[in-house]
Amino acid sequence: MLDSNPNGLAHCTEIKDLAKSLFQKSTIHLDRAALLLITDGQTTLSINGHKEHIVFGHLIALKSGAVIQLTNTNRLDFSGYLISFELYDTEMKSTYNWSIDTTNGYYMQRVPETVIADIRMSFAKNTDHLHITIKQFILYSLLKELQQERSTDEYTLEQRIEHTVIYMQKKYNLMMTRDELAAIAGYSPWYYSRKFIALYDKTPIAYLIRYRIFRAQEMLLTTDDLSQNIAKKVGFDDVQNFSRQFKRIVGRPPKQFKKAVGEYRVCFLSPAHAEIAIALGVVPSCVTVTSSLTPKYQKILFHEVGTTILEMPQYVIQQDIIVQQQPDLIIGVDLTDETKQHFQTIAPVITGLPYDLNSLIRYFGELFNKENEAAQIIHELTTDVDVLKNNIQQHIAKDATVLFLRVEELGYRYVGESSSDSAILLYQELGLQMPEILRANENSFNICSLQQLVAANPTYLFIEKRIMDYYTADLSLADLQKSEQWANLDAVKNKRVFNVDTGLWINNCSVFGKRKIMQQIEQSIIDRVCPKTQ
Repeated sequence: MLDSNPNGLAHCTEIKDLAKSLFQKSTIHLDRAALLLITDGQTTLSINGHKEHIVFGHLIALKSGAVIQLTNTNRLDFSGYLISFELYDTEMKSTYNWSIDTTNGYYMQRVPETVIADIRMSFAKNTDHLHITIKQFILYSLLKELQQERSTDEYTLEQRIEHTVIYMQKKYNLMMTRDELAAIAGYSPWYYSRKFIALYDKTPIAYLIRYRIFRAQEMLLTTDDLSQNIAKKVGFDDVQNFSRQFKRIVGRPPKQFKKAVGEYRVCFLSPAHAEIAIALGVVPSCVTVTSSLTPKYQKILFHEVGTTILEMPQYVIQQDIIVQQQPDLIIGVDLTDETKQHFQTIAPVITGLPYDLNSLIRYFGELFNKENEAAQIIHELTTDVDVLKNNIQQHIAKDATVLFLRVEELGYRYVGESSSDSAILLYQELGLQMPEILRANENSFNICSLQQLVAANPTYLFIEKRIMDYYTADLSLADLQKSEQWANLDAVKNKRVFNVDTGLWINNCSVFGKRKIMQQIEQSIIDRVCPKTQ
């Protein structure tokens, strides 16, 4: 998979802040080998023309000539580093090119949290001033992780049969036979079938039919295509056979399935999406949450309606736990290709949903046949926002500015005007003003220095102490509050600094969460200007 030269030495030439580099220039052309490490958040990138959703912990090996692009400038909430290096052959006494033997020209894997924690500590200083020893430590720590992931050329029986499963997933719309699949595995048809049944509890053809029906369900839910057209697209020449197999596996014929989708066991991979379903009158079967980022009201809500809560580490989807729930439909946000492909073997999967709240409410309204309920929810939220906006305008100065600042382990970011639903609420819906000097990269969580913070000097300051499973921002917040720059801010002098919660403001500005946020804004701004009498 990756070049293995026993005489090779690697020399780190540069380490860049990936998010900052991509914000400045959306396309990066590499002139040497590099590693890309995501240390916080998630985003979608195009790498050599291939779309990849990458999250915390992803490490990508790239050879010289690779091209990295931002594919979506919406909600750029991630941090990472681009580590460039050269390779030197000690025997040949010359540099050489790194070879990555994959079809797309790069290699991606996950690395342990402990490795990222060690590397993050190395970045305690500005990356531009890292000592060469630290740079080499970072580079070799990551190259070691890549070395450990190399696979051998010997395939086990399970791997050989898995190759046929992958083949079915890629070619499910084409005709194929048991003999053809057995030949791919390198076994006789009889032996292949017996071992396949032992591993997957069904025959190869039964597995293929079920997989085709899952894909048909996705098309029925996400397109307006006719059943007979969908049948052909998923590999059925006989429409009647398609309908018969669909009813056998799903329990309803295709035409009835879409109308009754809300009655099936739906697993939500986002608690914010599960909130919308509940508001529409659809009870999710289960929902994945990160315990440290789940607001109290949300846990109560899920318990009250009977939704099973599946607690998982941040940015990690424990697939086996979801499989045990036996969902009929899985709804996610942006999934890695690996995760999506795994889930598609157990249920239909819907992903790539809209980002803004109103669009999501309308989307789920159409999906669950609750369009009227969706319109009513949007109307009620809009009315609540308008009421709060009018109250705010009556109580604060017209030139007042508001800044939403995130405190991280190694620094600070300010939240762009369109980078999250809570930011959209503050700046677009409520009409609050961001300091003029910071009005750039509105879709991003932008790096903010103390000098920028002083220059912005906001009237009101909302502080998010970043809550993560794998690091703490306590020390960074303490350093900020002890600084001379902090003490001189107008918001600090006038006691207009308000702490906000990552789990609510960043993750769950949804149907119920948005109302909670509006209550906090009202308490922070209006009640502070006009204290309520006892």
